[in-house]
Amino acid sequence: MKKGNFNINRINRNIKNVENKFNKIDEWLIPRDRFSFYLTHDFHPYFAAYPPELVSRILNKYSNVGDVFLDPFMGGGSSIVEGFRLKRKTIGIDISPLSKFISEVKTKPFIIDEKKIRKLLLKIREDIFKHNLDNYKNFDYPTPNVTNISKWFKKNVRFELSIILYHINKIKNITFKKFLLLAFSSIIRKVSNAKNAQQHLCIKKDKKIPQVYSLFEEKVKLMSNQMKEYVTKLGSISNYTLPKLYVYDIRKMTNIIEPNSVDIIITSPPYGTGSRYTDVHRLNFEWLNLKKPNKKETLETTSDFKLELKKGIEEMYKVLKKGKYCFIVYGDPSTEDSITKEVIKDALNVGFKYEGLISCPIEKTISNHHEKYRRFIPKDFILIFKKSN
Repeated sequence: MKKGNFNINRINRNIKNVENKFNKIDEWLIPRDRFSFYLTHDFHPYFAAYPPELVSRILNKYSNVGDVFLDPFMGGGSSIVEGFRLKRKTIGIDISPLSKFISEVKTKPFIIDEKKIRKLLLKIREDIFKHNLDNYKNFDYPTPNVTNISKWFKKNVRFELSIILYHINKIKNITFKKFLLLAFSSIIRKVSNAKNAQQHLCIKKDKKIPQVYSLFEEKVKLMSNQMKEYVTKLGSISNYTLPKLYVYDIRKMTNIIEPNSVDIIITSPPYGTGSRYTDVHRLNFEWLNLKKPNKKETLETTSDFKLELKKGIEEMYKVLKKGKYCFIVYGDPSTEDSITKEVIKDALNVGFKYEGLISCPIEKTISNHHEKYRRFIPKDFILIFKKSN
């Protein structure tokens, strides 16, 4: 067998070795397909997002209503929505402003005004139709400074996206505006010339580009229904405290989070494998005019990932209360040099007590994944740590 080839037997053997060596205490079957991303979780795609049910099961088993819950790598906000929904005092941190934006919009409940939405959509549709008639000869709306925009977007797509963005930016209600901006952001990859899979940005030849306005309208209506369901499920929000969200470096977390103040941590750190989240979502950053994190400051691009991740784990230890739990979620690779082993070793070194792991088979067809990503597919491990008294 050639080096790097997919070998399910080797993967399963290594996973079994990890489970045996590191005290597997349970196994949870958690679906990963799109239907499992309920309520507002389906608002916006995010690379390597973990399923919300994973977070809710941990919170329900290991924490109580009113507890302070922290996710220092909040990513697409799955944990933030679940923490808020389950009435935990939720804190989210991420180095990415896009992560904060997505998490904020997905979490904050507001009443959908269908009349206002219909009026806006009609105005956008008429504006696009008018400019289409003269082939955009009189087009004068601003277009964001997107790197190599003509490479990534066809001419009519650029114009239609700019028209939609122009009308959204005129909205005065900030919550409504952000809601629509997230709907806008969620379609950018689909109408670009890039592959839709939320992995590295690359051109897909002969890609069939969907009609921009129709896709946006469909997304806004879907999100509106999901938000209405979300508000209904929450009931009275008077007993809820909106999450505190920060764009910040976890390695300096104690500058903003008090030591010994957090009741439970659930998080899924980067893997250090070259999957750079800010690069994956670069088109979103530029269309939304969000500042990308400096590569020198991001954990995933550091020259010594394992050392820097250990600094983050040490900060997690400091902010957690004594006797409380920290859960770190990792999909284990097929190599002997497993990230799971490294994280356990580092956590023990900073003072955590290791309790065991929960194994989560990934209930999702792997045939659609590129060969080199399959080694991360079979299982997630929920590593359980406790800060000793």
